[in-house]
Amino acid sequence: MTSTRWKLVLPTGILLAAATLGLASCSFLEPTPVKTPSPTESIVDPSTLIGGVIDPAGTTWIGRDSGGDDNSFTLNPDGTVSVAYGTNSYSYPGDTWYVRDGILRMEIYLDETNGLAEYVGTWDAETATLNTVMRTTKTAKELTVALTQAAD
Repeated sequence: MTSTRWKLVLPTGILLAAATLGLASCSFLEPTPVKTPSPTESIVDPSTLIGGVIDPAGTTWIGRDSGGDDNSFTLNPDGTVSVAYGTNSYSYPGDTWYVRDGILRMEIYLDETNGLAEYVGTWDAETATLNTVMRTTKTAKELTVALTQAAD
């Protein structure tokens, strides 16, 4: 006579053996990869940016542009810029400069035909120069000029 108890033990034993075998086989699987940490945020050394090494307010910068003209820019403390191209000097209240995120920007009115000259300059700490690109707003003329700080 077959006992009811053996009828339950046998299937339960088979299930237990199958579960044990299944769990044991999991140990042969490749481990779950650990999530790679995100790269460390790079910190920019402010001394390499204009405004870090130098305070540009009240400074004068000179250089010859890629068109062959001498340029001079005085960055006034009030945010205006006085400009000289060759022998001509200009100082209009609408000509402005500012530094944002270590980049110097100057906006200088040229004339009705060309519109504004927009200068964008980055600081090169190794050569102590401002490398600028000038683009006119109406004619899309583009020049480059490396500016060095004029002696006081």
